Formats: sequence, C-alpha cells, structure tokens
Amino acid sequence: MAEVCACCEESVQWWVRLRSHPDLPICHNCLGGLNAQRDGQLQLASGQWIVTGFEPVFAVADVERAAAFYEQLGFETSRHDATYAFAHRDRDLTIHLAKTEGASLPGHGALYLHCQDADRVAEDWRSAGVTVAGPEDQDYGKREGSVTDPDGNLIRFGAPLRATPSDAGD
Repeated sequence: MAEVCACCEESVQWWVRLRSHPDLPICHNCLGGLNAQRDGQLQLASGQWIVTGFEPVFAVADVERAAAFYEQLGFETSRHDATYAFAHRDRDLTIHLAKTEGASLPGHGALYLHCQDADRVAEDWRSAGVTVAGPEDQDYGKREGSVTDPDGNLIRFGAPLRATPSDAGD
C-alpha cells in the first residue's frame, strides 16, 4: 500500500515509521538523508571521523569474467574501463573489481555480508549455478556460508541463528 512521505511528500510503496512518530511515514530516500545528517552530527560532536560505509576492492585477472560472475550472483555491474568495474547489490554494497597489474596476484580479498536468511542466499546463488559452501550453524550464533569468485576472492555470508519450535519448549 502506498503512503505519502511526511518529509518529501512523494507517494511511495516502501517506507518506515519512526518509533517516536508512528503516524509519520518516511520514504527510504529521506531516511538515508536523515542518517547522513546523524553521521555528520556524530562526527562534529566527537571531533573524529567516522566510517559511514565500505567498498571492498577485489584484485581480478579478468574484469569481464569477474563482472559476469557477480552478475550471476544477482549483482548489477558497471564498467569504468577495461581494467576496472563495479558490482552493485542492494542499497549500500559496491565491490570494486580491479585488474591486477605487474607482479600483483588476483584474489586473496574477502568480504562478509550480513543478511537475514543465509539459506535463501545460498539457494539463490545455487540456482544461478554457483558452487556454495554451507550454510552451517556456528557456535557463535550465526548461520554462515561462502562462495569464492574465479580469482579466489572469498565472499562469506551469515545470518543470526533462529530459534526452532523445539527450542521454545526448552
């Protein structure tokens, strides 16, 4: 159901409500702006810089092959040139794909994706023809799996363990 954003007054399908004002729906774009304001205030108040995001850079032997792999995983890709591309997913994830040069070796990068449902991530990627390890329950409260791209860069993903119906009675 569409709502009108209390901030920008656009009609939107996706919105959130603030706990302090549940009667005021806020669209995701305005929420992003509010988060940016918060980050700026935190930086000013603390007098230190803060991390507001991250973009890993993976060294790859073949940019086109790497971009095709990430497209297979459901990422959108864009190219800067023949030696550099980007793999974009959802709102805040961009992986830089940089062609190795000289004595540099591809691979050895790693990325951890926090998600809500590790089994669904694994199922989606297996359906796309990708070999996925796991997911498996870990003793630290996560269910985790992983894939490795053609250059050896590791993408781990994990979700919080969910209580099973039998756990509720224990």
